[in-house]
Amino acid sequence: MGRPKRTLGQPSTSTAKVRVNIGVSAGPSNLGSSSLLQSTQPKQKKGASSSAVLTEPELDEMVISMVKVVLNLSVNKHPIKKQALVKHALAGNGRAFAKVIERATNELAHVYGYKLVETERNKKYIVVSTITSGSVLDLTEKYRRTYTLLYLILGYIFMKSGDIPEQGLWDYLAKLHITNDRKHAYFGDVRKLVTQTFIKQAYLVRTKKVVEGMNEDRIFIGWGVRAEHELSKKDILESMCKLLGRPSICYMAQHTAAYGPMRNEDDEDDVVEPTPK
Repeated sequence: MGRPKRTLGQPSTSTAKVRVNIGVSAGPSNLGSSSLLQSTQPKQKKGASSSAVLTEPELDEMVISMVKVVLNLSVNKHPIKKQALVKHALAGNGRAFAKVIERATNELAHVYGYKLVETERNKKYIVVSTITSGSVLDLTEKYRRTYTLLYLILGYIFMKSGDIPEQGLWDYLAKLHITNDRKHAYFGDVRKLVTQTFIKQAYLVRTKKVVEGMNEDRIFIGWGVRAEHELSKKDILESMCKLLGRPSICYMAQHTAAYGPMRNEDDEDDVVEPTPK
């Protein structure tokens, strides 16, 4: 998925210019406040049991309600809890959830271009765009700055081949003159973005790990589930290699993760044909 280049000149006089390709996934538009959530709940007929077999019109109404609620709750990109979907879209009818969410997922994909992804943690869902990502130039100035910082962080983690110590991330950003002890002139409150915003949006994940020889557990930061679904590792690798001034083939582990295992041209010659019986 190609993305146009963008040169970011950071305002600090000692800051190097960073050229990155940024993929931006368009999020669902805000459909309103909590009042909308209440209005989208399907009305249950008096005396009707939640365990009763649903008619097609009732099921269709629930699917429409589910789609509206999913789009509304995904505006801030926070994972959506299953309990919230049952409450706001199904009026508490949890027994209908499996059938309704399946149809709603298909509706979101075919009509709106969104993929509803179930995360492994506590029955939560995220909404990811399946439409070709737009350019960073299409974003407002605020979001352009935010996603540039996010891209730099995810790129560094990727080049380190996995989770990294949190302090290691701060040291890396400090080398780019992006500090977390005060508001950055371009990115704003970097500490809040890293430890709160990106975590809540599932772009990053913070975990505690036991490190041999250390008295206390250390905090590590890695790619979150949204980053895995929204970002192209190929684009990440090529952008970071441009920044480093080296071809991507120099980083075999990252190249394999982005492009898959390299094929040996001599592999076909090494194949031994079975002897006919």
